[in-house]
Amino acid sequence: MPAPTPFGSRLQLARKMSGLSYQGLADKLNGLVTKQALHKYEQGSMMPDSEKLIALANALDVTVNFFFRSEPVILEGIEFRKRVSLPVKEREAILGKITDIMGRYLEVERLMAAGKKFKNPLPKDEVTEPDRAEELAEIVRRRWELGTDAIPSVYATLEQQAIKVMECHGSVKFDGLNSHVDDHMVIVVNDDQNVARKRFTAAHELGHALLNIPEDVEHKVKERICHRFAGAFLWPREQFMDRVGPKRARFMEDELIEWKQQWGVSIKAIIMRAHDLGIINDAVHKRMLISYNVEYGKDEPGEYKVEERTTRFEQLVLSGLAQDILSLNQAADLMNMKMGDFRKKHSAAI
Repeated sequence: MPAPTPFGSRLQLARKMSGLSYQGLADKLNGLVTKQALHKYEQGSMMPDSEKLIALANALDVTVNFFFRSEPVILEGIEFRKRVSLPVKEREAILGKITDIMGRYLEVERLMAAGKKFKNPLPKDEVTEPDRAEELAEIVRRRWELGTDAIPSVYATLEQQAIKVMECHGSVKFDGLNSHVDDHMVIVVNDDQNVARKRFTAAHELGHALLNIPEDVEHKVKERICHRFAGAFLWPREQFMDRVGPKRARFMEDELIEWKQQWGVSIKAIIMRAHDLGIINDAVHKRMLISYNVEYGKDEPGEYKVEERTTRFEQLVLSGLAQDILSLNQAADLMNMKMGDFRKKHSAAI
């Protein structure tokens, strides 16, 4: 059997990004290419002609150049949240999209000589208890010089520390993931979340990335450890205790909304954090969660006003274009946009 060609590998990546089977892609091509031919393309025993190549790009919503970029990067140490219930096709689609974006991200860093390796600020000691995660979150804030106030943008903070932050669309069964390519760290967040949840997911995935949690620790315990890390990273213990107080039997809705708007932490996460810190006991915690589900479900009141956006990748591309390091064609290709669409969005210059 022929070895897969670079084109075949890229076609397979694009197909998985779209969540399509061979038959599903053949159906989108309206009989122009059979599923048997698609299999041969991916295996390297056939190549499409120009008409079929353009049709493939349109069906898969990629540029023709997509198929001729370098081999995809290899994501390592992948850890999904809610991974148990995530369908295989959705998992493959998410990983395919992140693989593609990461490859383009590393390419523009190389072209711009802007590569910066991620460095873990924490010791390598094993973490098996949530209390230790609390302490380590405080160390991260201190070493990254974040102060004790609310973090205005979690995404921007992570990008400043050489962590690639990406958003990817997924079902409610997908919250986020973390992975790495060599020394490059990537954190991915489902874009179909409100801002407070995006912030918590990014901080939770940061916990997975930074903490040395042994492999044999039960999955549920790992999640509790990273929940604790995320809560402490977003709202440090001393500031939380100062605002909320040492003991509570109830919260007023208005104060919960105010805290959410100030700290960018959801009401549910505030309740969880109060329980973690012993401010509310088990019985009160259970009662509050029941009340929360009855009153709000997934539509809780209040909104954090600062939008979380990933910006560094696009800024690098536009900077390269402005400095004539990248051609218009290169810039459009790196952004995975057709030339006409790229010109409409980014043609203006001063």
